[in-house]
Amino acid sequence: MDAIMLNYMKRATWILLALFMLSACSSAQSQGEDPSAIRVDLVSEPATAVVLQKMILTAKVTGLEKQDGATVQFDIRSPVTNVLPEYLEAKPIGEGGYTAEWTFDKPGTYTIYVHLYREDMHVTKKKQLVVT
Repeated sequence: MDAIMLNYMKRATWILLALFMLSACSSAQSQGEDPSAIRVDLVSEPATAVVLQKMILTAKVTGLEKQDGATVQFDIRSPVTNVLPEYLEAKPIGEGGYTAEWTFDKPGTYTIYVHLYREDMHVTKKKQLVVT
């Protein structure tokens, strides 16, 4: 009997989680934003990423109806799989641009997730950056 109740509770938890995720998506739609229309370009300065050289990462966001109140976070994932990601808060620079400084300590292909937050909306875009 206890196993049946535990199984029921697990299912109920998953259902509630799914409903929560759907409500988050619908609230973004109700604000007039279309998350699929949002584009993010990632630019590095210098253009060629080099190990142990300070870089400026810039996310250029387009397709967002209102920039007011938007924040961007860089989620930098190392090519080494057992290393935890690093998170950087980006500063707005105007016209949909957000920037942060970073120094890569190892060569490889890094995965950078650009997280865009505005009110109840959260959009994530995945980008690759090769560091030599």
